[in-house]
Amino acid sequence: MTFRHSKDAVVYWGQYNLSKFLNAASISASMDPGETTNFASAGNREYIKGLKDATLAMEGFYSVATTEPSTEITDVLTSAFAGTTSPVVTVGLEDDTIGRRAILFLGDIVGFDIDSPVDGVITSSVDLQGSKGYEGGFWLRPLSASTSTGSNTAVNSGLTNGGTTGGGVGHLHVTSVASTFASATFKVQHSTSGSTWADLISFTATTAARVQRSTVSGTVKEQVRATISSYTATAGADTITAAVAFARYGPFKG
Repeated sequence: MTFRHSKDAVVYWGQYNLSKFLNAASISASMDPGETTNFASAGNREYIKGLKDATLAMEGFYSVATTEPSTEITDVLTSAFAGTTSPVVTVGLEDDTIGRRAILFLGDIVGFDIDSPVDGVITSSVDLQGSKGYEGGFWLRPLSASTSTGSNTAVNSGLTNGGTTGGGVGHLHVTSVASTFASATFKVQHSTSGSTWADLISFTATTAARVQRSTVSGTVKEQVRATISSYTATAGADTITAAVAFARYGPFKG
């Protein structure tokens, strides 16, 4: 048994790293069962599984810039609340180290509060309603800068029975591109042995800060990794900073 501390938790919201503005993040999941109690239930209530639901609540500190566009949390949340696109959010419960747990979330803002007490720091909080629940996955790439192609260490979740069925979902958070001429193609790949790799998810080529959520169907093999398959830039210093997380769907094979 290994206990973990959340002091180094991370939150990537779209193309923004909001970690420095936040001090709490909470995921809640529920399921509404349908009652099927009948005369043959022997005096016990019976249920079948119904609709699932999930919410994400975050708390932190108010911070706003005087210029637009801004990466300050209040500007980011205000823009998302007024927009029509559902935010793509990934929470690292401990940090974003490869193989550590990640929560992949897609939802809409249903609550946004700013609290300005006379005797304290201005704080902000936001509540998101999940559109497709949430996925419990793992980090394939920590938020880091790259200047060339290359692959990150593979994650093998202890599977030895052919992987999982039902596909999966990947999140790519690109927080910065140092040059307007830089471009990179990030992928999620999978493998049985770790010697031969096949593309599982190919994200759209990245030329600017952005986020992409992509799903895939079918079998996901035992080992999974993040890779940059192509990279172009005008100079070696043209860095692209990004993080990748992935979650499996479906049951184990076998």
